[in-house]
Amino acid sequence: MIEQWREAVRAVHGVESKYKRLVKAIAGDIESASLPAGARLPPQRDVAAELAISVQTVTNAYKELERQGLIRCEVGRGSFVAARVTETMSSYMLDTAERSVVDFSIARIVHTPEHDAMWRKVCATLSTLDDQPWIRAFRPIAGFEHHRQAGMAWLASLGMPASPDTLLVTNGAAHGIFLALASLVGPGDTVLCESLTDHGVIGSANVLGFTLKGLEIDEYGIHPEHFEEMCDSERITALVCTPTLNNPTVALMPDSRRRAIARIAERYGVYVIEDDVYGPLPAKAATPISSLIPELSFYCTSMTKSVLTGLRIGYLTTPRRLALRAESVLRVSSWMATSPMAEVATRWIVDGTAERLVQIQRERLGRRQAQLQQTLGSYVLGAHPQALSAWLRVPDHWQADRLVRELRNRDIAVTSPDPFLVRGADRPNAVRVCVGAEVNEETYKGALEIMRDVFEQYPQVHDFT
Repeated sequence: MIEQWREAVRAVHGVESKYKRLVKAIAGDIESASLPAGARLPPQRDVAAELAISVQTVTNAYKELERQGLIRCEVGRGSFVAARVTETMSSYMLDTAERSVVDFSIARIVHTPEHDAMWRKVCATLSTLDDQPWIRAFRPIAGFEHHRQAGMAWLASLGMPASPDTLLVTNGAAHGIFLALASLVGPGDTVLCESLTDHGVIGSANVLGFTLKGLEIDEYGIHPEHFEEMCDSERITALVCTPTLNNPTVALMPDSRRRAIARIAERYGVYVIEDDVYGPLPAKAATPISSLIPELSFYCTSMTKSVLTGLRIGYLTTPRRLALRAESVLRVSSWMATSPMAEVATRWIVDGTAERLVQIQRERLGRRQAQLQQTLGSYVLGAHPQALSAWLRVPDHWQADRLVRELRNRDIAVTSPDPFLVRGADRPNAVRVCVGAEVNEETYKGALEIMRDVFEQYPQVHDFT
């Protein structure tokens, strides 16, 4: 078997990748039953050594096989050939017809008719204007002056002062966080974050080549003591954190802890990159860590998670001494943010539409979070009335992966902890449930009730997915 995989990898030519050839070879062995259902695949490091290829190549191949449903990868146990359900069995065991899925796996706002109406209104207004410089823009890298002024007003409402020469308009918060990291860190640097963090930060570490290490967390976020311990024992370049409604734990850091982290960062000269994409959602804005140490902080927020999902416009403040560098990284990565979207965001900030849509969002999220508490409250580890998601404890008789698969079989999609897990951190037996699914309230309530029923059941002896 290994020999056939070796030959497949050796046969790579042209632009074809080794991992794709390896995927084909292993998939062929599974389809031919040379690797029967339940068979354990060799460890990735062993395969890499046998085939004289990188571990990352094997990891990519295993991930693709898992995505195709051919294998299942279980942390701490290994990778196994997934059980195959025959067409006859599926006719009465699984409904293979195309059905709608209640998608609790994506963090997004609750979309309403008001969002549609506001969008149509601003588009109609823009269509009547003769002079629209934002559709001809090419030179203003950091953003038009009036776009940055609107961004400053928006940040001020969140308790974060800014100035035109240290504010960049970005294509959403993910872009802003990447700009901050790329302006500051490189291969060999060590960056800290929550042990459970947004997957974009983990991806940035892979792209930029820095070492990412997770800090201990609780229901209030990062432990300041562990942050200080790490700063005292290692050379730390930056801390990336989401103090307000962390993704996925929904932790909301209290003011005292924010101030403690700011003091530690200042003492050790560690930069803070603060992701405040959820900052507009709570009715009472929390104190940004960045406002306490502006010359050591990057602060980023956006419209996507609070005003309108497709309005991918964000605002990034930078330390004054790194402002020119951050602007040059913006130029290299995207030249400038998409100015027509920035114009919409600006108009909505100025005329109050943005705040009105945030208020609508708070109300809708409050209803959905209340329904979730009523139905699944005993399983809630982390939640907030204005959060886009909740962090749920998986019952001891379930494993997160099996629970996710069972819910998917019932047309409900939730997220396991894996995308958020920093290397070396303990894997919690929990799942993230996002409440902004594009379904009506009756369907939403029914899906939560199905989830409760599944949580309370024991899994099947045989897992056919």
